[in-house]
Amino acid sequence: MREIAEFRVDEDFAPRLLSENEGKRLGDSIRRVELATNDPRFERIGELQRETRAKTDRSFFYGWHIRRRYTKEELVSAKCLQLAVTAVFEPAGEECGTEYDEATACSNCGAGAAQVSDLYLDLRKAPKNRDIARTIADEIIVSQRLAEKMIDAGVTGFQFRPVRHKARYEDEPVDLHQVPTGREILRRAEEAGFPHPTGKFYVWLNRAENRVLFEQARAENATLKGEEDRRKGKPMPIWYQLVVTATDAEIVPPTRVGIDPFDDDPKGECRCPLGDLIGLNLLSEVSIRAASRGDTDIVASRQFIGTRRGVLRPRRAILISPRMWRLIESEKLRGIQIEVAHLA
Repeated sequence: MREIAEFRVDEDFAPRLLSENEGKRLGDSIRRVELATNDPRFERIGELQRETRAKTDRSFFYGWHIRRRYTKEELVSAKCLQLAVTAVFEPAGEECGTEYDEATACSNCGAGAAQVSDLYLDLRKAPKNRDIARTIADEIIVSQRLAEKMIDAGVTGFQFRPVRHKARYEDEPVDLHQVPTGREILRRAEEAGFPHPTGKFYVWLNRAENRVLFEQARAENATLKGEEDRRKGKPMPIWYQLVVTATDAEIVPPTRVGIDPFDDDPKGECRCPLGDLIGLNLLSEVSIRAASRGDTDIVASRQFIGTRRGVLRPRRAILISPRMWRLIESEKLRGIQIEVAHLA
């Protein structure tokens, strides 16, 4: 296994570690760089992060991601694997009308609220050319094609539930020329000396006295977009919510869970003292107690990872059998990251 870490480094501090041509600049302020975790400079990044934070109110790096690359032999010989869905979209179900019973969530960390309605999503936003995806709230959906393949293969440990389409047209960009209130806004802006589309126009538009008019224009735009979609009669793609029914897999050491690759959260700021939420991010391969694995093709961890904030919800780790991995491989599914998991 080869472990590669990607960092988004502040360009002001990048010369302390990187050569001028190393990495890829993302705009003027951030540089993306990849390093193997066995590269001596990997640990140096952690040191620079601590030094930079101690001396300034900034960070050496702001974003990070770790990928693990396996040989075919390592994957074939694995008794258990972790499935992570990397094709992510929004809005989340809660923003589209999906209901959760917060009374069933952990009173301390908010993890584990039961979904008590069908999953409502704006399916126009679901990734194209993908057979599996998830929302930012970790609501996982699969295509008709993958659903058929899983059922025909006799995969166990899950249920499929319907996904309902509910478009959030109010999130669409507003063409002020296309709606009555929008045209009135343009007229008033012209009279006030702030013609569209100058920068001053947008400052004028966001003044408190103009916000009511703009919200009315947004509502008219949403209605217009809905009518256009109904006239087109274009069917939404068919998706199903994937619900893992077995949630008993116990995550155990040496699994690392923490804030970033150099911060295991020793103070427990992102962990639940009741044991439901074990940390913000997985930092290593997952190990689970062998006796808790069960015999289904898909199983989820008892513990949660992540945070409860806004529409974001903590997620369970998903483990799969070699048989499920072979199905994923044979169908060449995209938007998935597979890692070897360990039975302890």
